[in-house]
Amino acid sequence: MQIRFTPDGSRDIGSGWERAWQAGRVDLATLTANDLRYGFFEYPVDFTVDGHAFLAAADTPLVDLMFTVGHSLHGLRTEGAATIDFTENTYVIRLELVGDRVRFTASHDAPAPAPGCPLDTYACEARRFVTDGVEYLERQHPALSRNPAMAALRALAGVRATPGCPATPGAAPRSGPCPR
Repeated sequence: MQIRFTPDGSRDIGSGWERAWQAGRVDLATLTANDLRYGFFEYPVDFTVDGHAFLAAADTPLVDLMFTVGHSLHGLRTEGAATIDFTENTYVIRLELVGDRVRFTASHDAPAPAPGCPLDTYACEARRFVTDGVEYLERQHPALSRNPAMAALRALAGVRATPGCPATPGAAPRSGPCPR
């Protein structure tokens, strides 16, 4: 199980925002969550489970995916199911809790049998992805650290900490693997 993004500074500012950005009229600290989710930081993302690439270097709005992945944890715990969907297309990744494992299916190109992983592994990887994304974006653009949307993402990454998960606040450094 792996969710990773590849930063691309040339994709930080979405179309329609270039002139305002260059003129210094964009304050990342005050942009709405929707603007951050759909207008900025579109990076290649890899999302792989059991060797199946649900996303393979797909250009994806990073903040939107971080929110969706973060919220999927709550859906799995409260309803036993969740989805990761994309505003820019009809592709959907469905997550279903079966015992203590998460089963992943997709709206198209879904392998059989459906790949899966332990819930603890998904929770750890999801939190790592969100934490790494927030830390990267705030390091590159310090004004983001004052944006309420980033605070919401930090809260998503810190809730119901999984013991031993390297992304858990106060836990070991993230160099180690998530539980398998």
